[in-house]
Amino acid sequence: MIVTKKYIRDLREKSFLKISKETEKRILEKLGKEPGPDDDGRIHTYTEQDLYEQIRKMIRN
Repeated sequence: MIVTKKYIRDLREKSFLKISKETEKRILEKLGKEPGPDDDGRIHTYTEQDLYEQIRKMIRN
């Protein structure tokens, strides 16, 4: 799962999160694509909880 503009819009509307345009840009840069393989070649994907927690941390800073 990755973050899209629609996902951020839904967070703003349904979760009432205040996400600035600058923070939105950072979120899309970091979470807008699946993470690459790790050192062992395993491919990981983000869960919805991973995304929400990472976004929550980015908003707080």
